[in-house]
Amino acid sequence: MRKIWSVVIALTVLSATASAQGFRTVAVYNVLDAGNDNTGGITRNNATSGNLGATTGQERTLAVRPGEPIIVYIARGAVQTGDGRAGGEIGLAAILLQSKSDGDFNPRTMPDLPLNYIDTGLIVSGGSPAPFSFIHAVFYEPVLDKVWVLDRSSATPRVWYFDGGSVGGAPAGGDVARTAVARNIVSPFVADNASGLGGQGYALAVRVNPHNRDDITVALGMGTHLEVWQSRSGLAGPWTLRFESSNDPDGDGSLPPFGSSSVRDVAFDEQGDIWVTHQQSGLHNYLHRYDGESLGRGILARETFDFEAPSFISSPSAFAGGFNAIRFYRAGETIFLWAVNRGSDGARITVVRYRRQGERGRYSFTAVDGFGSGVVTGTDQDATLATLRLKGSATETQPGAPAPNGFLYLSLPYAATGDLTLTADELYLNGFVVDATKNQTLPTSGIIRVSFPPPR
Repeated sequence: MRKIWSVVIALTVLSATASAQGFRTVAVYNVLDAGNDNTGGITRNNATSGNLGATTGQERTLAVRPGEPIIVYIARGAVQTGDGRAGGEIGLAAILLQSKSDGDFNPRTMPDLPLNYIDTGLIVSGGSPAPFSFIHAVFYEPVLDKVWVLDRSSATPRVWYFDGGSVGGAPAGGDVARTAVARNIVSPFVADNASGLGGQGYALAVRVNPHNRDDITVALGMGTHLEVWQSRSGLAGPWTLRFESSNDPDGDGSLPPFGSSSVRDVAFDEQGDIWVTHQQSGLHNYLHRYDGESLGRGILARETFDFEAPSFISSPSAFAGGFNAIRFYRAGETIFLWAVNRGSDGARITVVRYRRQGERGRYSFTAVDGFGSGVVTGTDQDATLATLRLKGSATETQPGAPAPNGFLYLSLPYAATGDLTLTADELYLNGFVVDATKNQTLPTSGIIRVSFPPPR
C-alpha cells in the first residue's frame, strides 16, 4: 500500500563557517539584453532600457555545460525581436560565460569595457526533420556530452540532441542576430501519447547509466502525465516507450489527478528513479517518485511526499504555489534535492535545499536551507538573491507582462561521472533580480549564477 509521507521540516543553526559563506550571487547575466548586440538598438544594460530580456524574460528552461568556458543554453519560445535576434527564428541562445565583470554594456557604444559573457547568437535545428518550434525544455547530459531539447507545444512533442559545446552563429560574439545549426543534431523520437492523456511537453531529463553508456533513459514531463523512453543501444536507438504514468498518481486514492500543467519538471535520482512535480492550487507541495524499472502504461507513483513550509519561509502563502523545478545532486554519500517553489501570489520565489535520507520506499526529506524573496529576513543570502522573483507588470519588473509568468527553472553543473556530483557548488536560475552593480532598480530578467555553502 502506497503512503503519502509528510516531509520533516527542520532548520539547523548555521555554523560559523557556513554562515560566513551563505548564498551568494556570483554574477547576473542579462544575457540577451546588451552584450554583443552590434545593431546599436540596445545601448545599456540598466533600468532605463526598454529592450531587456525578450528571451530570458520568458523564463523557460536553461542548461549549463561546465568547462572552459562555461556555456549556458537557454530555451527560446516565441520570436520577439526585442533581444536583437532575427525575427521568425526559434532556437537556443548559447552564452559563453567569462570570469571578468567590470560591467555589462554594449560593445558598440563601450568597446573597451569587458563583458561577463559572450552572446554567440542562436542555435537552430537546420530543418531536419523540421525547424524548431516552441522550445520549452533543454537539458545538458554530461556523460555523452549532449544537449537535449524538447520542442512543440503539443501532446506529441519532439525530442532532439546535439553536441555539447555547440555555439550560435556568432561564435566570437558581435552579432546576436546570426544563427548556426547545432553540431550533429538528431531528433531520435517523438512523444507517444498513445493513451490519449493529452498535455504537452513541459520538461525533460536524461540519464546515461554510468556503468553502461549505451543505456540511455529520457523522462518527459507532459503536464498531465510522465513518459519514460529508453535505448539500450546508445544514441542510435531503437528508442522505445518504457512506461507511461497514469494521469492520477495514486489511481483511486485520495490524491488529486494531474491537471493540464501539473507535471512541470522531472528529475532522475542516483538510482535511476524518476521524480515529478505536481502543481495544483492550495497548500500542498507534492513530489512523486516513479520506479525507473517500471514497464507499461497507467503506472502509479511508488511514493508521494507533501512538503510543508520550512521554518525559514516568511509565510505559508510564500510556499503555496507548488514546486516548479527540481534537481538532485550528490555531496559525498548524501543526496540532496534543490526545489524551486513559487508563492501563491505568483511572484515570490523560494529555492530550498533538502537532505534525502533513508532507502527506497522509506525516504524522508529534511529542509536544510534556502534563499529567495519568500525566505525570512536574516537568512544568509545576499541582497541580490533576496529580490529573486517572477515576471510582473511593467511597474514591477523589466520586461513586464499583463500578469506574472508562472515559471522559473534551475540547472546544476553536473560532472561527467554521471553520479550526480557537481563540478562546483553552484546553481543557475532563469529569473528576475535587482542587480545593483548595473544601476538597476527594478527586478530584471537574467541568468543568476549562485554559489551555495556546504550542507550542514
